[in-house]
Amino acid sequence: MALLQTKDFKKPAGKGPYAGKSREQILALRIKGLIPFKIGGSTSKDFFGSGYDIKKFTITGGFNKIDVKKNKGLQTIKISQLYKDDLFGGGGGSGGGAEDTKYTESGQCYFNSLCFNVLNRPLKRTDTSLENLKKGAKFVQATKTVEDFYKNGPDDWIENEVYIKTANILFNNYKTKFKRPVYFHRGSKFMNDIYKAKQEVQKYELTQARKSGKLPQAPGSFSNDKWNPGDIWMSDLPPNSQPLKIFKDWSELNQAVLNEAGELKSKDANLLGVSLKKLGSTANIQKFNLPKRVNNISVPFKGFIFGKNGDFFSSIDMYFKLGLGEVQFRAFNSTSAWQGEIKGATAAGGKIGGGNLNYYLEKHLNKTIGNSGRGLSWKETPFNQVNLTKMYELYKKYNNLQMAPFSKNSFPVVSFSQFQSKVKGKSSFIFSKNMCLMFLDSFLSATKSKRDMISTEIIRYAASNTDVSSFFVKVF
Repeated sequence: MALLQTKDFKKPAGKGPYAGKSREQILALRIKGLIPFKIGGSTSKDFFGSGYDIKKFTITGGFNKIDVKKNKGLQTIKISQLYKDDLFGGGGGSGGGAEDTKYTESGQCYFNSLCFNVLNRPLKRTDTSLENLKKGAKFVQATKTVEDFYKNGPDDWIENEVYIKTANILFNNYKTKFKRPVYFHRGSKFMNDIYKAKQEVQKYELTQARKSGKLPQAPGSFSNDKWNPGDIWMSDLPPNSQPLKIFKDWSELNQAVLNEAGELKSKDANLLGVSLKKLGSTANIQKFNLPKRVNNISVPFKGFIFGKNGDFFSSIDMYFKLGLGEVQFRAFNSTSAWQGEIKGATAAGGKIGGGNLNYYLEKHLNKTIGNSGRGLSWKETPFNQVNLTKMYELYKKYNNLQMAPFSKNSFPVVSFSQFQSKVKGKSSFIFSKNMCLMFLDSFLSATKSKRDMISTEIIRYAASNTDVSSFFVKVF
């Protein structure tokens, strides 16, 4: 349950019947009108206030309305004990998780529609009442209704004006590009049909790759969000229309996305994917996957470490240092799903599966991870098929080649019998670490320039910035 905090009194309520008023004003109005508070949670007993001291952050009152009117039996408690209910602009979630994502992305659609279709100007906090948001709701197709969003959406996105900042920067950049009305989609059939166009190209290309034995342009498990990470889509096309034609070629499809976004020949925009982030004090907007890929900065490989401390046996993972970030390689499901996860870079949180890592090795080195199949037939090596002798040889080869401060003899190589003893019965460790070693062996066989190419491809994949990714804008 969310309770009132001192920081809540530094900004007005973002929603509810008192939206736009300061928390102190709301406190005073509720005391004057004997509108009850809740202590600790939404189901607790009513508490009626008779006065407050904002400096001491206390409220005086009682549980009996009649006694409070007569100033009898009063007690003083901290304001921080009061539940932040809907009258204070609260009552929603805390942000985070798949369910909250449905609320935040749906909510952004309603704020955008209010901005573009109802007011036709940048939003102010006082504009964003439920009544106003309902006016724009008829141009929104989203997972959550506007009433559900307003009641249960995360408080902090409202109070920190994330929705307002995002809507305003989109409006300022695209107010003259789209005809009215502008429809906003989150999880709608219209939005799903956009990704169906991508899936048709991918399906056709994979069929052709199987026939020719050549690598496809897109990695095998090229997910929808790696083609275009639009959390929401905006369009002036009728919601029941087909957003994109069906193509058999990535370049034709991606040209169509660029064209519909108004990025070719100064054309008006009809369709745009928008990647959303939880904003701080400011909002910025950036275009990705333009005809000239301005985001394709080379990312150099700097070295590797076994685990966080350089001790090969202390964890199942391995880290690559790439540019300003790093990639953690490990099994994400005990003895399967070996993959990389990007951390500390612009693509933080992005993942790249083993099949796609193998794809880039084949593309640039004509090598695979562990020689366990090529192209679409490549598979992970199961832990019960790992040759411990070969695994040990790779461990010996690379244990003392880690980047500083774990290079040289930080962790002396153990004997084969000791190695067997340390890994005995550890199926997850054997599977994950063996995959790491095999990938490392193939990767380090490349020249520096080839290593940097593969490193760049890994980061670009995680950032939805591959050669076959499509145009989108990111608000951050």
